Amino acid sequence: MKRNILWLFVNGMMVLSLVMTACTPAAAPPAQVIPTTPTYPPTQNVPSTPTTPAVPSAPPAPVTEPPQKETVKPDSEAPKYGGTLTLASATDITVWDPPRVVTSDVIDLTNEQLYQGDWAKGPASGYGTKQTDWAYANNDLFDLKTGYIVESVKWSFDTAKTEGSIIYQVRQGVRFALDRNSEASRLVNGRAMTADDVLYSLQRAVSWNLAYPYLNNPELRTSNITKTGPWEITAKVPFTALMVAIARFNDTVRLVPREVIEKYGDMSLWQRNVGTGPFILTQVIPGSVMTLDRNPNYYMKDPVGPGKGNQLPYLDSVRFIILPDASTRQAAIRTGKIDMMSSVSKDDAATLKKTAPQLKEFMSLSFQGRGNPPLNMRIDTKPFDDIRVRRAMNMAIDFNAILQGYFGGEGQMYTWPYSRIKEYEELYLDFKDYPESAKELYSYNPEKAKQLLKEAGYPSGFKTSIITTSTNVDFYSIYKDYLSRIGIDMALDVRETSAMTTIINQKTFTQMMVGDTAPIAIFYNGQQISGLTSQNNRSIVNDPFINEQMVKIRETVITDQHKAMAMYRELTKYVVDQAYVIPAVTGSYRTLWWPWLKGYSGELKVGYDDNIWPTYIWYDQTLKKSMGY
Repeated sequence: MKRNILWLFVNGMMVLSLVMTACTPAAAPPAQVIPTTPTYPPTQNVPSTPTTPAVPSAPPAPVTEPPQKETVKPDSEAPKYGGTLTLASATDITVWDPPRVVTSDVIDLTNEQLYQGDWAKGPASGYGTKQTDWAYANNDLFDLKTGYIVESVKWSFDTAKTEGSIIYQVRQGVRFALDRNSEASRLVNGRAMTADDVLYSLQRAVSWNLAYPYLNNPELRTSNITKTGPWEITAKVPFTALMVAIARFNDTVRLVPREVIEKYGDMSLWQRNVGTGPFILTQVIPGSVMTLDRNPNYYMKDPVGPGKGNQLPYLDSVRFIILPDASTRQAAIRTGKIDMMSSVSKDDAATLKKTAPQLKEFMSLSFQGRGNPPLNMRIDTKPFDDIRVRRAMNMAIDFNAILQGYFGGEGQMYTWPYSRIKEYEELYLDFKDYPESAKELYSYNPEKAKQLLKEAGYPSGFKTSIITTSTNVDFYSIYKDYLSRIGIDMALDVRETSAMTTIINQKTFTQMMVGDTAPIAIFYNGQQISGLTSQNNRSIVNDPFINEQMVKIRETVITDQHKAMAMYRELTKYVVDQAYVIPAVTGSYRTLWWPWLKGYSGELKVGYDDNIWPTYIWYDQTLKKSMGY
């Protein structure tokens, strides 16, 4: 039904679409940016205030992100202890050993990482600095994070030795949680955490063949991690792996007690879970529920607001109910069976609020990695090795009609190589700053597209196919229809997820492939546009100019993330103009919650995929009861 409505709109929009003038030559590569002398430690610059993009004459500019629906006003009410936060999970957790996972809604609350997001840098119930809204998963800016297991971190590098060093000062006064009903927890017995625990956890992360850092970052396997003081840990890594080590060690290594691993071999069973986090895992019923209880010996204090200085967490418990079906999850939020729900579409949110108008709402357009991915063309094969073909395919798509018709005008059109994310404004290139030839790619102009195909030797078009999953079929059917109007017959080759993974890893696709966007947090790796071994580089881009610039960016990011973002932004002018992909238009999403969640403002991940916001909020049981729930 939604697609039918879209096409009624699209057909009407075609008459009104703007046609741009003849294609200008591709822009020359920008001047190379030479980084200045690095500073130590990394600079803590506050991001500059973003400017609103100017409205180009053609095509119409997309709607820019409005403020969140719920204005965060300081709440003078003092937080109270108690209550159970109930959330929905679409799937069971099957992997429990902390080093094996990057993010886990449950493990994030039991086994802490060295560095995580600073709650006070977000809304924090109106008392935070609001440098971020913590509504986006892949936020890894140093400015917005703080030490948890460690108090501080600093790094340096020795170019003569081609070696980097990371030095951690371990926090004192942290204890492992104690659950008297757990054999594994009794083994640890709530003892104080030491620097040796941090050392063991880091060493295990780079040496155990099932750990995420070991599997995904083999360059870290040679790391020399030692204890260099009573509360100091030093990691020596190859200089080329320094930035990877900073990111992985800071925010993917979760603390585990050595004695549990030595006794059981691993923590693969949930009953073996022992950590220093704000909650203790006490119950797992597969396919049904997962329950965590408050850790009464947690060390963190409330950083801001009326509860500043209070011991965290406030909640008695957090419960995750397994609800695979989306409509069931929506029914649960509508009836107050769960307290919060994220990733809700605009239409679904409107429907829910008709029957439950008290629901509070946060709206965001920062949808990187959540919406429909770009459409990649394998540029090392015909016909996509010809830039005229790639440009023609872009100009055949009416991006603005899709934005207005499919997403109701609420979303982003300029999403390649990254969409606009609040915290990464310095990385994002406004449409007004695109080269003129790059702007033309967004100008729905099927006649010019046909002319380009003719010049490239395809006057009647050609046949091709895109490998995708069933999830994206409806959206790519829109692209398929547009391309058919210039003679390109694009078949949708639907595969199962497991088959897709094999094809991507082995790069056996020969035409087009559903795209992916690497986390914006690791923009400095340039995975979509450089590095033939990366699974994210599905257009098989191997451009010497891009490769050279990415080396400079990776060198700069070690000491200045903000300058590195500015360099990437400049490179984007060249990248967009090469038309390596057909970008995907993305829409908005909502987070809904009941007003008895106090101190909550729509936060999803506090740091890099860190689901730790339940640590800071409190539950108004009296209000919930007064509302009839």
